[in-house]
Amino acid sequence: MSKNTEFIKIGDRVVAKPKGADYDLIPGKVYDLSYDRWNEESILKENGELNLPAKIYSTTKDNMFKKRVISYFNNAFTSTTGVMLAGTKGTGKTVMAKILAKDCNLPIIVVDPEYPASRLTKYFKTFETPVCILFDEVDKTFRTDLMLDFLDGLQKTTKKLVVMTCNDLNKVSEYLQDRCSRIRYLRKYTPEDNLAFLDILIKDMGIKDIETVATYCKENIKLLSMDNIVSFLNEVKLLEEELTNNEITLDDVIEIMNIATKNEKQSTAGEVTVIDYDNEDDEDDEDFDFNDLNDEEECCCCAA
Repeated sequence: MSKNTEFIKIGDRVVAKPKGADYDLIPGKVYDLSYDRWNEESILKENGELNLPAKIYSTTKDNMFKKRVISYFNNAFTSTTGVMLAGTKGTGKTVMAKILAKDCNLPIIVVDPEYPASRLTKYFKTFETPVCILFDEVDKTFRTDLMLDFLDGLQKTTKKLVVMTCNDLNKVSEYLQDRCSRIRYLRKYTPEDNLAFLDILIKDMGIKDIETVATYCKENIKLLSMDNIVSFLNEVKLLEEELTNNEITLDDVIEIMNIATKNEKQSTAGEVTVIDYDNEDDEDDEDFDFNDLNDEEECCCCAA
């Protein structure tokens, strides 16, 4: 007659088996790895599915990179495949990291920036399930000089795809660079890469004057991140009627947006109008005179 096991053996230690149902990590599902410093324990929690955009734009170079990484990981004799995605914010690093994680069809573990780098090796050595491990912005959040020890420590364990992103490759430890046996693939992104998607983005948003808007973006937007480009195009689409009727210009559209331009333009206040909230029935606004401004009236440029 069989009975449930009450104990488990770890090395030469015999300890009571933790209560709870057996669980296998699920391919494609996201798990967050954090560390409880108070109790000195790692915490792995389910966090649903990967959050990917509804429509993803990619180049031939992107597709080739993804294919080579996945192919090498599936066929390599080594247990760990390291990938570094480097470049300015908004250039597609995080999206590529998520695509690699999704297409490798492995459970995806996102490591919290506060997780102690010194404990990574010990934790992942216990894994028998192949996993994809994501580190976002390692140049800002992790001791990258300790990441080499982490990658070295994974070589003799089960297969793992380790994907890292960074904004500034110069801030990543020299011990991680030019070490193909640990970080096998390096993809560098620049804001100019997004220009390949510009025309199709404008077209997909239904903006009519594709050439004019595309040229304006290239000549005026300082940081051609996807965030800046899409935000500006959304605004152009919103104001397309006014632009068509020459009531405003593209300079007017970008002027009050939080987007830096290559040549900052001197703006003017424009015509002054007065809105009388105490007498909204008046059809005609009186001419504005600064001499009539009293303590109860404020212009928008002075109001706190």
